[in-house]
Amino acid sequence: MTSTQLTQTISAPTLTPRTGPFTQRFAGLTATQVHAARWRVTGPDGGVRGYVEEHRRGTGVAYAATRMSRASTAFLALDEFSDFAEAVTAFRYL
Repeated sequence: MTSTQLTQTISAPTLTPRTGPFTQRFAGLTATQVHAARWRVTGPDGGVRGYVEEHRRGTGVAYAATRMSRASTAFLALDEFSDFAEAVTAFRYL
């Protein structure tokens, strides 16, 4: 009886470096991109204040500021803004 041993070389996957502004700061808040069109907004203490989502509106872009409801697991829309920085700073007092 003969046995054959197969050897296969597996190399580690090549990761593509991320480039671009994945973290931005406005008025003491930090917006970190978590998806192509979604940013997590955290306060100075690191607590999550909410999220900003990018939506296409006609020929422009709108930014919706949302946060989780304390009473349920639903997202509550605070408002929509035409400027990303305004959407992030909407969480300033929350």
